[in-house]
Amino acid sequence: MINAEFRKKVQQFVKDNRENIIADIKEIVAVPSVAGEPSEGMPFGPGPKNALNKGLEMASRMGLKTTNLDNYIGYAQLDGEREEYLATICHLDVVPVGNGWKADPFIVREIEGWLIGRGVCDNKGAAILTMYMLKFFKEQGVKLPYTIRALFGADEETGMTDVEHYLEKEKAPLFIFTPDANFPVCCGEKGIVSFNLFSKKIDNSNVLKFDSGVAGNVIPDLAEITFKNCDGNFPVIDGFEVEKTQEGIKVTAHGIGGHAASPEGTKNAIGMIVNYALDNNLFSEEEKPYFLLLKKLHDVSDGSGLGIDADDKLFDPLTCIGGIISFKDGIFCQNINIRYPTNTNPEKIHKILDSLFKTVGGYVPESKGAEPFYIDPKDPIVMAMMNTYNEVTGLHTEPYTIGGGTYARHFPRGVAFGTEPQGDELPDFVGSAHMAEEGYSIDGFMSALEIIIIAMSELQKLEY
Repeated sequence: MINAEFRKKVQQFVKDNRENIIADIKEIVAVPSVAGEPSEGMPFGPGPKNALNKGLEMASRMGLKTTNLDNYIGYAQLDGEREEYLATICHLDVVPVGNGWKADPFIVREIEGWLIGRGVCDNKGAAILTMYMLKFFKEQGVKLPYTIRALFGADEETGMTDVEHYLEKEKAPLFIFTPDANFPVCCGEKGIVSFNLFSKKIDNSNVLKFDSGVAGNVIPDLAEITFKNCDGNFPVIDGFEVEKTQEGIKVTAHGIGGHAASPEGTKNAIGMIVNYALDNNLFSEEEKPYFLLLKKLHDVSDGSGLGIDADDKLFDPLTCIGGIISFKDGIFCQNINIRYPTNTNPEKIHKILDSLFKTVGGYVPESKGAEPFYIDPKDPIVMAMMNTYNEVTGLHTEPYTIGGGTYARHFPRGVAFGTEPQGDELPDFVGSAHMAEEGYSIDGFMSALEIIIIAMSELQKLEY
């Protein structure tokens, strides 16, 4: 049972700091932190470096000790009785802006109790909460049994090499959780792997340009293709625009974007264009076989069209989406992002894909992925966090697994915990992670802060 007096202190702290938390979320979101070209002292470009430095500056203003590890990753620390430490980890880099924003995505807007801006939900808002978690314990003036660190990464969206750098420099925590998923506790994550599906070199192409998508782990809501031949059939139908240019005919598709791990409810704009062009015989005979295979990719999201579907009954079934397509020097390349359960692996998937695309003269290079991971839901750590969440909320929830990938999988003992309520529907003016109008409710942030403070207090009572 949670100590009632302690919980009152937490609730009062949250109430007293509400406006400061909102202001700090706005300040950190205002730093554009999409990955850029690496250079000296900026391993992921200037944006992630600037966001990391801003985050550490904010933590320092709260009176916390901070450390920057070569602009890869940093942390704020509150010393405990032992040097051994528990930790949280968030990321301050964000995915590209994409399309569909109604205003500047780096200027947070407050609408009906919601904050809207790129990174509000994924994952800058949660990063601010972890700073305030440390601030709370600091203000109590009592040393906790274990030291606590709040880690802030700068490369979560593009490779997680920031964590590799951290573990080369620092001893791993006894336990870590990342508030970069849903409540309650995520005890398992699917494996993740990406492949490039190359066509043969096309000598007789009817395509001038086909370069669409913003990131491999984002389902594109917009795609454009330009055809040379203007004599074909180009019907104007729902979801499409057709424009005659000096080069040829440009076709634009408007779909429904989303995160690669959750394709349900989305509509891939690249797949829309592939179907449009095949239906209207716009590809040349030489390029058509390649796009007939891409049609099998895009028509379903479980990989069954390409023969790579898998279901282990522990995780949800495999998902496979096409995130980016390019056309260069006569060769098409469709990048795909796969989230897979335990009964398949990248080697098996590659063998099937490479064999399939070789039938049309193409090829698929090998690729390494991140393996699935799973923690027993009965682990005392998981149970302590679950009990905290259920007691604070009055709910009766169970741990869950996801198709997304978080920092948790890179540590010896870790889970994802919060900050989003599982299954809550967003109002129609708010987008989810990786989408336009990304946002999160102010009340949701305050509730999440109470939960993670109390959960960290409960974790301090365990032996590791």
